Amino acid sequence: MRQYLYFSVLVSSLLFGCGHFRGTSPGDFVIAKVGDKTLLRKELSSSLPSGITKPDSISQAKFYIQRWIRQELMLKMAEENLADEQKDVQRELDEYRTSLIIHRYQQQLINQKLDTAIAAGDILNFYNSHPEKFTLDQNIVKAIYLEVPKKEAKLDQLKHWMTASDDKSRMDLEKFSFQYATKFDYFNEEWIDFSQIRSRMPVSFATPDVILKRNSFIESTDENKYYLAAIKDYRLIGDKAPFEFVKDRIASLILNTRKIEFIEELQKNIFQKAKSTNQFKIND
Repeated sequence: MRQYLYFSVLVSSLLFGCGHFRGTSPGDFVIAKVGDKTLLRKELSSSLPSGITKPDSISQAKFYIQRWIRQELMLKMAEENLADEQKDVQRELDEYRTSLIIHRYQQQLINQKLDTAIAAGDILNFYNSHPEKFTLDQNIVKAIYLEVPKKEAKLDQLKHWMTASDDKSRMDLEKFSFQYATKFDYFNEEWIDFSQIRSRMPVSFATPDVILKRNSFIESTDENKYYLAAIKDYRLIGDKAPFEFVKDRIASLILNTRKIEFIEELQKNIFQKAKSTNQFKIND
């Protein structure tokens, strides 16, 4: 305990006052040392977020110091126990640097020159031309979900509101839910994974496909609440996904295809230009 208190005081003094170890540059201090590696106060200070309180700063500083020490000790152990060829990482570093620079240049060109706007017609054409890509691996529904305390529930009225399609019923349901419901969601009238509803209800659906085929309204209860779900529409595993459910994914697929084609064309053009100007030579 005494050691921990000393460590806290030491960190506090190094961060906010005078230090205990003089560093390698004027006005700096050595916070910690492992072998010949040192952690300087300026390095520690730069790692901490600005605008935090002194207690939080001290807590985060202690965590950073402990992590730095553990990492340096592990590195020291690795350096001592690995063979020289295992420690030679220059090739991997060079390859990573090459890949990173090329990627950043490609992204810059994509941002500058590639048309990223995807027309609605292109999305629909892709959907109709590749039905095999959009087979569902989950049961999905359009639904309204409601949880309400038993003492407040008027089941017949709620069922009517939830299954009706007129604006007045929706407004009445929203007004009731705002006042009494503990949870109400119509999921922006979008398709959702049926598991989002199953997980909320205190009942096990062993065969959700059968449940969906037989019921447009699902209800369950516990000692305190009713759990109600009106199923407006559904699609089962193996069905073709509705266009609305996959249109954003299709847009991403089209854009990614454009990026790949753009990069391939870029590489081809660079190669051809370099070849025509004798910028490289291949020896037989």
